[in-house]
Amino acid sequence: MKTLTLFFLLLAAIAILFSAGCTQQQAQAPPVSPVAPVSAAPTLQPDTIRVNASPLGTILVDSQGKTLYYFANDIPASGASTCSGQCAALWPVFSAGTVQVSSPLDPADFGSITRADGTSQSTYYGWPLYYYQADTKPGDVNGENLLKIWFVIKPDESVLIAHNATLGRYLTDTSGKTLYVFAKDPSGTSTCTGTCLAKWPPFAAAIVTAPSALDPSDFSAVSRADGANQTAFKGMPLYYFAGDTKPGDLNGQGFGGVWYAANVSGIVPVVTTMPTTVVTTNSAATSYGGGY
Repeated sequence: MKTLTLFFLLLAAIAILFSAGCTQQQAQAPPVSPVAPVSAAPTLQPDTIRVNASPLGTILVDSQGKTLYYFANDIPASGASTCSGQCAALWPVFSAGTVQVSSPLDPADFGSITRADGTSQSTYYGWPLYYYQADTKPGDVNGENLLKIWFVIKPDESVLIAHNATLGRYLTDTSGKTLYVFAKDPSGTSTCTGTCLAKWPPFAAAIVTAPSALDPSDFSAVSRADGANQTAFKGMPLYYFAGDTKPGDLNGQGFGGVWYAANVSGIVPVVTTMPTTVVTTNSAATSYGGGY
């Protein structure tokens, strides 16, 4: 009986010691920090307009990848579109409100106009932007060079095609300013120097990118007498006219009988004699006087 009593006392002592040890371990265990909730990743808004690779090179597309076009009949920065009615049914306008872009595009190059019907249309360098109805899926470029006046818009173009009912198709820079040729220039050489350059600044592009209707091999670089480079089209050096103050101006056309908008055909009127006076009804051109 005494032995049994001692056995139970021993068990009780062991139980007390075990309980104390557990309590001590719990007291020494470091507190567990609460787990911070994981925040949901922010939703990134897609660019309104982005660049995309295509068989025509790098072009501008909308956020869904649909190709954007410009119309050679439009005058950039004029605030107007010349495509309406049935034209607008085939070439729906692109309107994005505030345009959101990422590098290499610059949001400052985009804007908008209010069309005659009161709706808005997005622009790039002042050129109104359009879709083509026959482009049914992203990447389609079925409207390129359609009727020779519709072209995809490229972010790196240095030469564009404009169209005038009288002159036909001629060359402009990205912003739509007319490019001219001097009929007295021999192929591959600029003879416009000195005071001539103040009136007819040379056009120079490090790399020429143009609509597919133009052959890249038709563009070349001319080394001027002053050491500067000048871009030539079909051998003829290209110039601006100081009397053109805004895109779409053609004040230099026919100036002095020797200056002409650079026609896509490359045809330059033949000059048989240098006129001594300027025959023109354009007051801006008249103020410059002389063949230059």
